[in-house]
Amino acid sequence: MIRKLAPLRFSFAFSVAMLAACSRQQAAPDEATLRADDKRELERVVAIDVRASQAMRDADDATRVGDAGAASLVVTSRAAPAVDEALRTAESATMKSDWGKTKRDELVAILRDRKAEMPKYDEAVKGGDPEKMLAAIQAQAAIERRALATVGAVQEGR
Repeated sequence: MIRKLAPLRFSFAFSVAMLAACSRQQAAPDEATLRADDKRELERVVAIDVRASQAMRDADDATRVGDAGAASLVVTSRAAPAVDEALRTAESATMKSDWGKTKRDELVAILRDRKAEMPKYDEAVKGGDPEKMLAAIQAQAAIERRALATVGAVQEGR
């Protein structure tokens, strides 16, 4: 009889061991891992925003040499599409840490401000009004300062 129970004991022990192994919960990732994942996502947004920022610098350069048409074209064909892409990417990014959510929200606010100011910039360039142009450039510079601070924080993970 004991010999007949031996396979059953083994089967029971094996079943209990498998059940225990399968029911183990995986440890939740630590904060550093979550932030590293978020940082990678945020850096995708930053890379797109850098394209928009470079396009706005190119528009400024065209304006300085008096080529309002080229400046306007850069804004509408390069800067605005890059901002739209960055906004879509940022708004669809899933952040896993509070830090990542905060930085994503900062980037979204910067991108929305860039988008809101671009028509004003384009109008100022086309109109040739020095006061409007100065106001548009100052607004873009303020956005750029915020962007640089946020990008630095993302890159440094702070």
